[in-house]
Amino acid sequence: MSNDRIFRFLKLMVTLMGRLPWTVLKFFSNLFGLIWYKADKRHRAVVLENIKLAYPGRFSLAESERMAIRIFKNTAGILFEVIWAYKKPRDELFAHFTVKGAGYLENARKKGRGVILLTCHMGNFELLVAALPKAGLKKPYGIYRKFDFKPLERLMREMRQRFGAILIPMRGASEKIDAILREGEVMGTLLDQNVDWYKGVFVDFFGRPACTNSGLAKLALRSGSPVIPMYTVRKDRSFFIEFLPEIPLCETGDTIKDIEINTQNYTSAVESMVRRYPDQYFWVHNRWKTKPYCPYPRA
Repeated sequence: MSNDRIFRFLKLMVTLMGRLPWTVLKFFSNLFGLIWYKADKRHRAVVLENIKLAYPGRFSLAESERMAIRIFKNTAGILFEVIWAYKKPRDELFAHFTVKGAGYLENARKKGRGVILLTCHMGNFELLVAALPKAGLKKPYGIYRKFDFKPLERLMREMRQRFGAILIPMRGASEKIDAILREGEVMGTLLDQNVDWYKGVFVDFFGRPACTNSGLAKLALRSGSPVIPMYTVRKDRSFFIEFLPEIPLCETGDTIKDIEINTQNYTSAVESMVRRYPDQYFWVHNRWKTKPYCPYPRA
């Protein structure tokens, strides 16, 4: 079957499922999340280990397992909420969103150097892209990593961009991003995924060294664009987008030091967002997979 036919089949299935009542979709979402938790031993182990590392000694095993089930259900909810929202008209979908802290974004835009929005995989980050125009952004840009499966990539791009957002594939996007910021536009990016040691720097995340992409710090230092943290969370069919105060840019004149300090500041902002709603965070990802260099002990 061709990619085009697969795309049309996926689109038809999403459209048909989107006509189901919300209560039905929510039931299947929770059921899928529970089955996923029970069946996927590898990711269940990752989530439980992440909870233990992020909150050492805070939760018993039973409490960690209950939290993990909520995490799996919330993560599964992303898919079913995308299905629910797929054919919703702009005004109908935006009515479910509340925006807080938009003044921080407006103050940053007034500086005329573009704005970098820093967010993470929390709440329904897929709907966030489509709903950003609710915050008064007619043409927000977003950096993203493409799906390998082309029909799914086409479907998700259509969903994300349908209300004005423009997605920029991560690979080879440096010059395009610089141009967008020079034009005073707003660019969103995520900074909460593990990377290999040669792509990032080790900074503190929940008290442990986490290898973090250094690209955002380099971009902010190069462009002088203000960085505004933001996140989205859900409560039933209500979604909240909150912008937080600008993260001051640290410039000491030492390039390596500046990259490390600013990456730490951005990661600390992500951590503060996650701590507000830990069960809505994407803990199925192994954030501490890359280990820092450790010298071999001498005899």
